[in-house]
Formats: sequence, C-alpha cells, structure tokens
Amino acid sequence: MTGIDLVHSLSEISESELAPLTEGRSFYVSGPWLRAYENLRAPDVAYVTHRDGAGRLDGLLPLYRQRPGTLAPYDAFGAYLRGAGGFAEADWSPSLVLGQSAAYCNEFLTAAGAEPEAESQIVADLLRAAEEQRTRWGVPATSALYLNREGARQLAAVPGTPQPFICDVECEIDIEWDSWDGYIRYLHSLGRKRSASARRETEEFQAAGYTVSAARLGELLEESNRLFTKLQEKYGDRTSMADRAHYLKILATEADSHSQLFVLRRGAEILGVSLAFLWDDTVYMRQLGLDYERLEGAAEYFNLTIYEPIRFAIDRGYRRVHLGRASYDAKMFRGAKVRPLVGACWSATAEPPSAQTSFAAWNQRRAEAAESGDRQVVMATFGSP
Repeated sequence: MTGIDLVHSLSEISESELAPLTEGRSFYVSGPWLRAYENLRAPDVAYVTHRDGAGRLDGLLPLYRQRPGTLAPYDAFGAYLRGAGGFAEADWSPSLVLGQSAAYCNEFLTAAGAEPEAESQIVADLLRAAEEQRTRWGVPATSALYLNREGARQLAAVPGTPQPFICDVECEIDIEWDSWDGYIRYLHSLGRKRSASARRETEEFQAAGYTVSAARLGELLEESNRLFTKLQEKYGDRTSMADRAHYLKILATEADSHSQLFVLRRGAEILGVSLAFLWDDTVYMRQLGLDYERLEGAAEYFNLTIYEPIRFAIDRGYRRVHLGRASYDAKMFRGAKVRPLVGACWSATAEPPSAQTSFAAWNQRRAEAAESGDRQVVMATFGSP
C-alpha cells in the first residue's frame, strides 16, 4: 500500500531519503537547489511525497503557488497562452506550478531504476495529489513547464495528461573530446568560420592580460553581487542589490559546495564572474557578471561563459556544459545543440490548450523549429523579439 502525504518543508525529509531521487537528474531539481528556492518562495511552496509499501520515499513533487504578478516565466497564461489563442485569463491564472519555479530545466523526482509501469504510477499519484492542493490553494490551473527530455518522457507515460507544447529550447555542449584541440577540431567540422572565431576570441582574451581563477560563490558574495547587478542593469533589470544579495546568500548557504565561480581578473582586479553549479556529470552555467566599462573588448563574454567552462569540463572529466536558454545563435555557433523544453497545463474550468486550432498550429511551428537545429530558425522562433 503506497502512502501519499503533503509536507511544507524539505527539512521534514532526510537527505538520505532525498538523495536517491535526485542522483542523475538535473541540478535544478536537486536538494540544494530546491532548498534554496524554498527559502525564497515560502509560504507558497509544498511537496507531495510518495512512499512505497515499505515506507521508502520513491517520489517527490515540489508545488509552488504562482500569484498574480509573480513567477512570470512560470505563469503559463502570461508566458504562452495569452499570445497563442483565445484563452480567458480567469481559467489559467494564477496557477499551481509543478516541479520547480526557476532555472528552466525540470523533471519529476522518482526512484532510480523503477520499472516503467511503476514510475508512471508514481507520477500519476503525485499529479492527483497536486490537484488536491490546487483546490486547497484556490487556483484554477496547474502547469508543469520547461520539462527536459527526461521530464517530457515521464509525463508522456502517464495516461490522460494534456498534450504537451514546446515552451522553449535549451542549449548544451556535449564534451566528446579529451583536449581543447579536440573541441577546435569539432568546431572546424561544423565550419571553418567557427573554429577560426574560437581561436581568435581565445587569443584576444589571452593577449588582453586576463587570468581566470576558481572560487566558491560564498567566497566572493559581495563582488558577485556587484558584478551581477552591473550586468543586469545594463539590460534593464532593476532588482536592487539588497534583494540580489539576499538571493545569493541563500544560494551560498544551500548550494555553495556545488558552486563554481570563474573569476576574471586583470592583476588583482576582479572584472567579471561567471557562476556555475557542478552536479553529476554536468557543469550548469547559471549567471554572469561583468564590469563592461573596464573591459578590453576581448570576447570576455564568450570566454567566461563558454570557452573557460569547456576547458574546465575537459580537465575535470565532466561530460556536458549546460548553457540554458537565450543567446541561441552565439551558443549554437560555438557548438551547442538545442533540445526542446516542453510544458503542459490544465484548467479546472477550460479545455486543454491543444483543443484550440490556433494553439496547436502555433505549437507545431515551434516543434519544427526546435527539431530543425538551424540557428536562424531557432533565433527567429525563440529569440527575444
């Protein structure tokens, strides 16, 4: 007899129970990441737990309440439905968000090695319990967004779930070489301009007198906050330094042992930081900060967010650099592959989105773009307007 319960903090679940569910999955559904965002999202967070007949934890589903004006990328109506069909906001917003509410790389936490039928049943049980919480929170809709390949497979295996749609694409570089020269040869196989560009950008960077060193986030909290803020302000983000400091302190408290800062220096002066998290066989690139006014214009962005992480991954035996969403053209030009991120949403008061012809056509265009692997097509479909 399985057991399903609702808890309001991961502190109610031991790390020894949680760890087997998170091994081999995305960092963005790991214990450190989920605990960090629990601290940021409380009280609008809960977790459905699923236990087998022996009382062992074999499933966990984080739940987040999306209130109006919050979690904008996880507001399925505002991010997707509003512009893709004739949907009524009252049917779809606010919503219950499943899995996570940040980072755009989502999947379901189930016991590793579970037989397909058993895993499907666990996910189905978790979804049913989530619907009960949706009713308690009094929101009209539920959504699971930015599911990676594994999350999409898990959801598709559950009978009766809504037809998924393409939320976006993510960029990853598979480390299939044991040297930097191997990476350059790989780029050359994609086109001479790509390898020539990588050589030029790394040579200009080295000639500028820069060094890149490693640190933990917790070692450079103030510098990271300053540099992240400078870059975000350049692109219109008005988050205060105090709010960002609070966020970074929580990340350092919960996930510092997995953090990796690539620190850009000229002499003793820190001019940039690129934050990554190390999990399983993957380097997850998270956030960049640069003091643009003091840079040399020597491809600092590409070196700090792509080339240095690739060197690090090769040297340390990591098999993948996860670059996430956005800047698709730049990432694909430097060897990244795009992979679709899917979502599904359902409402207590309306038909599934796929029932609308306009939405189905919109989704079909996005699916074709995601599968094309063509930089121009991907940018035209998923790039910023």
